[in-house]
Amino acid sequence: MTWEPVVPTLKRLMRVRLIVDAGQLVGTGPIGQRRIVAITGGEFSGPELRGTVLPGGGDWTLQRSDRCTLLDARYTLETGDGALIYVQDRGLRHGPEHTMARLAKGEPVNPKDYYFRTSAQFETASPRYAWLNHLVVVGSGMRHGEEVTIDFFSVG
Repeated sequence: MTWEPVVPTLKRLMRVRLIVDAGQLVGTGPIGQRRIVAITGGEFSGPELRGTVLPGGGDWTLQRSDRCTLLDARYTLETGDGALIYVQDRGLRHGPEHTMARLAKGEPVNPKDYYFRTSAQFETASPRYAWLNHLVVVGSGMRHGEEVTIDFFSVG
């Protein structure tokens, strides 16, 4: 008997819209330029859940010397029925130098012109949403000014 691994599929989980500030530039250290960006709010919706992004989260970004930005965002979602969901979302954002310069200025840039992908983990104590604790989730994002939008997909 020969078995093969299951070919993963993607199922739309939700769209998250984060409101962020300009960030605090920590400076350029031995591994790159560190910036801490506060997440001040937002909203999310999907087929099985919706609600708001609570203020108080952040994204600890690191721009490497090759101009690839490592993302490490942590924030809390609150569903419409009051459940809290902790999100840790790590990823990469990079693209051509002129595209990334426009993005940094807050100009509109087509998300097809740069790479912005993430991998997220969810954690909740809510029995209703406990299924989120058992998912592998990938995201595809875009940034425009003080707004970041990420479409999350569960991997099946």
